[in-house]
Amino acid sequence: MVYIIGCGGVGSWLAEAIVRLGNPSSVVLVDGDTLEEKNLDRQLFSEADIGKNKALALSIKLKCKFSDQWYSEHNFAHDQTDWLFGCVDNNPGRDMVLKACDLYDCKAILAANETHSSEAYVYLPEWRGTSLDPRVYYPEIEKDETGNPAARRMGCTGEAQKENVQLVTANFMAAALAAHLFVVWGMEYRNSTELARAYFPHRLRQNLTRNEFTLRGEIKKKESEQ
Repeated sequence: MVYIIGCGGVGSWLAEAIVRLGNPSSVVLVDGDTLEEKNLDRQLFSEADIGKNKALALSIKLKCKFSDQWYSEHNFAHDQTDWLFGCVDNNPGRDMVLKACDLYDCKAILAANETHSSEAYVYLPEWRGTSLDPRVYYPEIEKDETGNPAARRMGCTGEAQKENVQLVTANFMAAALAAHLFVVWGMEYRNSTELARAYFPHRLRQNLTRNEFTLRGEIKKKESEQ
């Protein structure tokens, strides 16, 4: 199963792509937030969806499954074949996704963006505690408790949106980067050689002036030289 956790600015665009890559019945949309009119400028909904739960509204359109709960690693049971897309805009939410991967031995792709910049990064449970672990290169994921929607009943367009105005182009780009990582790691990985996998990107970043990528093999090489 593929879980898209957070169906707002990034998740709504990502869901459209993911269901086209596979079977809609294998996709589960997860979000506890309700759509507001102010969300329409950058999220893939219509005026008819205002007042509806975001996951529900998207699931009707895309013919996939949904949950209207806020996500935590304890209220969903996963297996090793599951992929979790963390499309939330707060670090407690990202931390929950990573903890779920460690607990259930499944895999994740996290996507994020600011006004103009976007990024996505993949996580496999065997990377825990290494330089490939997002909690190592972004230690604030474990330390920052602000913006937890489950604790504060704040969705992805609440206080975070007021403090960090986002453009639809940045949301769309973050979704595109996450979808690309899924094609690489979720679809092509099994058919690739170990040599080819060394050149798989594990982080993709884009801003106004450049695109960046970090290769898994480059990091492992640096670690072996230290």
